[in-house]
Amino acid sequence: MSFFKRVFNNKKKSLPSKIDDLDFVISENELVEKFSKLNNADRMGTIVKYGDTGDLKYYPLIRYAIKQDTDIHVKFAALKRVHLFKEHPDVVPMLNELKERINTELIEPYYSMALSRVGIISIEEFKDRMNKP
Repeated sequence: MSFFKRVFNNKKKSLPSKIDDLDFVISENELVEKFSKLNNADRMGTIVKYGDTGDLKYYPLIRYAIKQDTDIHVKFAALKRVHLFKEHPDVVPMLNELKERINTELIEPYYSMALSRVGIISIEEFKDRMNKP
């Protein structure tokens, strides 16, 4: 491909095919293992793609990304979508457990937004948290 085509090509790229390689019929441990081996961009794309569905079978990826992923942007993407899984019985305990395990100030405002969206804190408390210096 020529230099000009690379620089001025405006075509949108589709998500990497590695994302589609995740098989949700395999065990949760195998799924998380495959997910963790993807690069940062592929993990982010996976969280966006499957997280936006709100399908509870994808919750293990959301939980893993929030609790254990090393890339902050992948964590943010998962926190932004965790409310779509609020019917899962583990969501509220997992979010409450986070404040005991990590410094949640490092993942704000996404952490407070997630707490508000699942009903752990009120909208007013969310606003107060966001207005603190």
